[in-house]
Amino acid sequence: MIVIVPRIGFGAGVVTNTDVNQGADIIPLPLKEGGTQAAILGLVKNRVDRKIEYLLSGLKINVAEALFEEMTSLNEEDMLSHHFNIMREIKVSEQLYTHEFNAATEKLWLSFPKGFDDSHVEQPIGKVSEDMKQMSRHVYNHYKVLIKETRYRFQTLLKREIKENPLTPDYYYRMFWQSLSETELSYEEKCYVLKLFHRFVMDRYGQILAAANNTLIEMRVDITQVVPPTSSQ
Repeated sequence: MIVIVPRIGFGAGVVTNTDVNQGADIIPLPLKEGGTQAAILGLVKNRVDRKIEYLLSGLKINVAEALFEEMTSLNEEDMLSHHFNIMREIKVSEQLYTHEFNAATEKLWLSFPKGFDDSHVEQPIGKVSEDMKQMSRHVYNHYKVLIKETRYRFQTLLKREIKENPLTPDYYYRMFWQSLSETELSYEEKCYVLKLFHRFVMDRYGQILAAANNTLIEMRVDITQVVPPTSSQ
């Protein structure tokens, strides 16, 4: 028997459960009374966090390789300077921007059980805002079915209508852009890095969704589209 203590700090409930990663034949044990929502959300967040951590750690390597390939065909000194600057900052400032990104996601999850507060996630202005919306729309359309399924399971778990949640693609782009303020990249360089984030992290967004949705399935959280009458808080 494995005891999983959620890292997220919005409840005292502890998941007492057999290892849900071992196979479909494992039947989860009942959760501790009074801590069900917090425990399940904590488990979902922990698995999502691990997946994001893996993807962000790979971003540094992939960015370096992508830029190196481009630099072999560049002749303009300014472009070469931009590319070297990006490679340096992504490596040197990795802990700074990942910490900022993780802190922003933590706040979203903390507000999720009783509502949803995204006031700390800024909406950028200018061309990058339109680029971000286009990239986010692309991801949403590609994973539309799984996004809705996960949202409906959250709705069942929290017993209220869910319009936005911490897994909404748009928040990932906005939080990553916000985290780049911790670097010394120029606006143009940040825009370029955001596109690489789209390519190397959000292109694998399905893995993040699957980590959340599969956990909810394992915890026997069914799909509900109709909000229960008792959820009027």
